[in-house]
Amino acid sequence: MILSDQHMHTNFSGDSKAVMSEMIDSAIDKGLKTICFTDHNDPLFPCYREGESGTFDLDTYNYNQKAIEIRNDLELQSRINVRIGMELGIYPKIYDLCKKITKEYPYDFIILSSHTAGEVDPYFKSYWENIDPVDGIRMYYEEILKNVQNFNDFDVYGHLDYCVRYTDTLPSQRSISNYKEIFREIFRILKENNKGIEINSGGLRRGNLKEFNPDPEIIRFYKECGGEIITFGSDAHNVKDIACGIKEAGEILKDIGFDYVAEFKERKASFVKI
Repeated sequence: MILSDQHMHTNFSGDSKAVMSEMIDSAIDKGLKTICFTDHNDPLFPCYREGESGTFDLDTYNYNQKAIEIRNDLELQSRINVRIGMELGIYPKIYDLCKKITKEYPYDFIILSSHTAGEVDPYFKSYWENIDPVDGIRMYYEEILKNVQNFNDFDVYGHLDYCVRYTDTLPSQRSISNYKEIFREIFRILKENNKGIEINSGGLRRGNLKEFNPDPEIIRFYKECGGEIITFGSDAHNVKDIACGIKEAGEILKDIGFDYVAEFKERKASFVKI
């Protein structure tokens, strides 16, 4: 079974009020051996709602001061491995800025995430207006491809099909068969650069589909393309959601053919048997 949760948020993220110490206590109570905090940093996020500007900017200085405190707490680390990472939101105009951010502090793990395509968040209904759903999904995946072609300083790409969480689509429209050549190239680049993906259980709780992100169909194709690095992340923003779906994720990965999940420390992967 999986005993690590590599994607969670605290009150350093603009969309969470969770306290780190309480998240750690909950993870211990749930029997986890390793966790990684990955608070949001979406620099120059291009499509805030009115009054929300700056919500997804991470206070990297104080976040990393807290990281030093946690790393030096040997008693805590004897009970659970606690690591500090970041979920870095990216789009083409900010590649250079993102490179500077990843070098600023010694993170253990960086999840790269696309929360926009064409500088609009697919969360908004406006993204899907006057566009065929297949074209809207394709535009999102094409931007991910552009990102991995031009940006390399990350460890896994997060919730690859985030865009389908927030619109009504048919299974035939979401099917990887429509986008296979895009994914083939994404996965080729990830493998070539020793990067991975995650299975993210946030979609079980948020959005329209109540499914893992990405869909297991995409994870299966990743495996067929030679992908080996995969992490589990609950994408928890509160204590109750830590490790949500972890048993089911393990079953999915085993069924696809994964024997190991990855954990990261100092940006280096280790592999733990499922």
